[in-house]
Amino acid sequence: MLALIVSLLLQIAAPAVTAVEPPHLVAYRPADLVVRGEAFSPACRVLLGVPGRMVPVAADFVDESELRVELKAGFGPEPATRLLVVDCGAGARTEPFELAVMRRPPTPAPADEVSEGEAAEGEEQPPVNAPPRALALDPARVTAGEPLLLTVTGEAFAEGAVVRMLANAAAGTAQPPLYEMVDFPADYESQRVLLVDFDRGFAPSPRLRRVVVVNPDGASSAPLFLEIVRRSQ
Repeated sequence: MLALIVSLLLQIAAPAVTAVEPPHLVAYRPADLVVRGEAFSPACRVLLGVPGRMVPVAADFVDESELRVELKAGFGPEPATRLLVVDCGAGARTEPFELAVMRRPPTPAPADEVSEGEAAEGEEQPPVNAPPRALALDPARVTAGEPLLLTVTGEAFAEGAVVRMLANAAAGTAQPPLYEMVDFPADYESQRVLLVDFDRGFAPSPRLRRVVVVNPDGASSAPLFLEIVRRSQ
């Protein structure tokens, strides 16, 4: 009987997520999430990601029915669904809540079609000549030897920017490896997004690759680091 009572009490106190606002994320965009539910506590943390790769993110406890999460850098559009879990410790965690990630809305109108002094909708304009700021890499970890499409999200990227990262400058030649910072052409998506297509993978060493964004005027961002992991045996 006592075991049954304890079991019922645990079920009553179990946290649950009932809603997340907004109900979907726009790819590559920062977002402020409001997580609504039951039995939250200051000990609860929020996990976001995909099965097998859930990453903790900072969450502010408002009350037992609300948590707030600030995503300073958005997610890429693939996969199209991310999972959100609230973990309150001692095995008390919610069932995964699905968040849809939508591709970016259509490109805003050209500058000459926007009223003077008015920014295109959803596009905050950085100060003139502001240096680029890299905030996140997607993916942030890759398997050695596998091609990848790297998404760099941030602020104040300029058309013609390159992604400079630690790489083997002698790759594809008979010369011994020569690791130095190499410029890779980037597809300019917006002031917030650059894409770099690597048609060949990276060696597993060095494990951490320094990555910076360099605008055409020579201004560069603070570094991020791409982690290279060995293939599973």
